[in-house]
Amino acid sequence: MSRVLGIDKGDARIGLAVSDESRTLASGYGFIQFKSYDELVDNILSIAEKEGIDEFVIGLPLNMNGSKGFQAAKSERLAEALRNKTKYPVNLIDERLTTVEAARQIHASGKKVRKGRIDEVAATIILQAFLDGKKNK
Repeated sequence: MSRVLGIDKGDARIGLAVSDESRTLASGYGFIQFKSYDELVDNILSIAEKEGIDEFVIGLPLNMNGSKGFQAAKSERLAEALRNKTKYPVNLIDERLTTVEAARQIHASGKKVRKGRIDEVAATIILQAFLDGKKNK
């Protein structure tokens, strides 16, 4: 079976998470700093090839009222860029409050809260929600 790559998109870096081959469990995969979308997409596709990824899920940061704002447009732009360079599905899912939850989880574990680590944990939360949603359908 193949794996899914979860992405938490930020302005200067993205957090990453990968599923296991059974698509049951999400695990953190680190983060990537980037300067351009071309560079970012190439890095994502390189990781996808290396890790046997054949589906992507990107967090869509909706406003609390469910509307799309400026940040959501950035995630949609990344999704479109990936769709243009790969044949694999690229999904967007609501990621409201994942950064807050990620910081809470890191703090509760006793580890130091660092920006890249928050992005990675947020990507793990996004991916796990996606996997759980697929399992429950």
